[in-house]
Amino acid sequence: MANESVDEVTKGLSELTLLSFRKIDDMKRLVRHFVNVINHPLTQENKIVTNYLKNLNETHKRVFLQKREGVEVEYIFTTEKKSGIQRQRFNSLPVSEVPELLKAEFLTAENAKQVHICIDCNVEIEMNDEEPLMESLQKHFNLDVHMPKMKRESVDVAEPIILPNMSRRLSAMECGETPAQSLEQIIHLVKPMEKLERAFLAKLEASLIRHLPDNSEASIDAAVRFYQTAYDKLCKDVASIDFSTQASAVAPIIMSIKDNVYQNFAADANKNIDADENDQTQEKPVKNQVKKYRYYGPIENFILKLLGNHKLLSLVDDRTGKLAFFCVACEYYTLRFRYDSVLNHVFSETHIHNLSCILQADKLISFVMDERSVEKIKELNRKFLYGHDILEDANGLKCGLCKVPIDSIEATTVHILDENHLARLSDKLYRRMRANNPEGSIPDEWGPKDLDWTKFLASVGKPQNNRDHIIIENFIKPSGKIANYCTCCDMTLKGPRQVLFNHIRQKKHLRNAAPFKLAMLYKNHCRPSEYYASFGNFYVCTLCPNYVAVPSFSAIVQHFESVDHIETLAKMIRSALYAEAVDQELLSANKITSADVFKCEICNITFQNNFDVVNHVLSNIDHQNSMAEAKVFANKGDIISVYMHGNYILHSEGNTFNCVSCKEVFNSIRSLLAHLIYADHFVQKPSSECVFRFYLELKHNIIMLTRNKYVYYDFGKLKCGICDADVPEGENAKKHVISTRHREFMGASYVNMNLDASAVE
Repeated sequence: MANESVDEVTKGLSELTLLSFRKIDDMKRLVRHFVNVINHPLTQENKIVTNYLKNLNETHKRVFLQKREGVEVEYIFTTEKKSGIQRQRFNSLPVSEVPELLKAEFLTAENAKQVHICIDCNVEIEMNDEEPLMESLQKHFNLDVHMPKMKRESVDVAEPIILPNMSRRLSAMECGETPAQSLEQIIHLVKPMEKLERAFLAKLEASLIRHLPDNSEASIDAAVRFYQTAYDKLCKDVASIDFSTQASAVAPIIMSIKDNVYQNFAADANKNIDADENDQTQEKPVKNQVKKYRYYGPIENFILKLLGNHKLLSLVDDRTGKLAFFCVACEYYTLRFRYDSVLNHVFSETHIHNLSCILQADKLISFVMDERSVEKIKELNRKFLYGHDILEDANGLKCGLCKVPIDSIEATTVHILDENHLARLSDKLYRRMRANNPEGSIPDEWGPKDLDWTKFLASVGKPQNNRDHIIIENFIKPSGKIANYCTCCDMTLKGPRQVLFNHIRQKKHLRNAAPFKLAMLYKNHCRPSEYYASFGNFYVCTLCPNYVAVPSFSAIVQHFESVDHIETLAKMIRSALYAEAVDQELLSANKITSADVFKCEICNITFQNNFDVVNHVLSNIDHQNSMAEAKVFANKGDIISVYMHGNYILHSEGNTFNCVSCKEVFNSIRSLLAHLIYADHFVQKPSSECVFRFYLELKHNIIMLTRNKYVYYDFGKLKCGICDADVPEGENAKKHVISTRHREFMGASYVNMNLDASAVE
């Protein structure tokens, strides 16, 4: 072999177009051959050939030494390139295994053409979009010429593709004399980089175009590659963390409205809460009867205006995913399709009295009338009835449209929701609109035509599921009209929303979802934390210069998809790639100083350039953890400060509440909640969808604060009435309750209760 040239060596190697092996002896011969060729002096002189052979040898080694189970596998290696067409050779594979192999081999190959070759029959089977994969393969597998030869399985590895993990059926092979423990030491398959989501990437690129000094395509690509590299490093570090012990950090405070209705609200007409309008049997129209379609949109808007004046919130029912109403003044809850229930409530003496008391005590809450007395609220109701042609005279109430007398206020609410009355009112409003605007189009707020009121309520006004917190917080993807797919449990849930809701309440789902949530938080530079002066969890962003603290997982997901968060990322990337455009303010917010050299004050590490320091901020888990702790410590607060965007309420044992902004004092959770939501001096307020969750969490915290005699007497200073001292440094209300010191002072009255009761764990 000493007289052979490099060309002759490579020619001899190229003749090894197909090398099959089933036994360990065949593999040994292959290894000896490669070692001789690689170590040959002529091969060593040519670095390109040497590196090529070494890479090919490593590929063979990784495949052969991979741990196998269950079946004998024949591997066929080839050094020839397939002229741009990557082929997967199957020899009589079971049809059920083909899709899994295709996913493993072809998902990362661009412009790959799927051509299957049966080695036994030497027949090419080309894939196309018109014919399903299973059918095209099954046609060949069922041929007589093929059936007798279904004996073995093989895989073809075409250079230069490096094999990913094999499928389960192809993950086992007898390795002969090779020790099992050495396999795990030698094999180290590098996972492909985790790709950024397409929607997120589009937003990031748009932000980079605005912020980079050079917004050419090459510069944008370089910026994206930089972030992709940092993101990939972060993802690899996150993958090595065991999140199973941290499930309580993302346990939801409230999972179900239904579970809290009966125990938290006054008795109302919702005893049949499981009934839905879709369950109600509709009367079939008589044959040959003309269907009269009407517009019910303006009628519902009229009702919603009244409920808004009564300070009722419109929110989304967790269980049904449809609109519902919540009265803060009375702690009353009802579903949207039960308008008779909610109207009876706002006309009741109890509600009018409660609303009047809150409005008179809190002048900062705006009201539609100057005077806030009981009579003025009743006058508001009379104006609403007048809009429905309900009149009152010496003989009592009567309907001007239907020409019938009405016995009482309770009967009034039933009458104005009657199909005949609604139909006449709809016609009246339509005629009035046409008289004022004969040639105009139907206003958008009128909505579509509907046959009757019930069908209108069933089809109009449903909230969109794309920002539904149940969907976001539980990793659910809608996969059909009445089907949902749970990504963390790998389950398809068919049926109404109640099926989905039953699933997400299960312990198995909660255990599966928690690591997914934590991994997503870590990959997006966010962290869970615990309130200082309350019980439960909230979430903070470690990257943004402003203190971002939000009360729910869905809210933090919305944050790291928001413009502000992506703009911060774009500025960080610009600071890494352009030394003259370093954002000193942003680096300072992340505890990076730049006197002579860049230095991370948290990690006590110096960096030579801006590229390395930004990479450190974006990809180092320990740095981000420390940043989260520092931000939370500098902004000690309670549940109210998180929900109310930095505003906080001082309280004494959960009995009296002092608003720091306006110095008002409140003696009940009802008046406090109404103040937080409706007071004019709060610029940013929680959304209606969050208010109900806020309410239940607030009640839970006040109960716990009262039980432990906590006094939140100054910002960041929480006194424990049991221990008669401030909560020690490094503790918060939740941690202090379970501390040894607190339990000793509590003595026999100490109860080891689950602080995250609503996590259903």
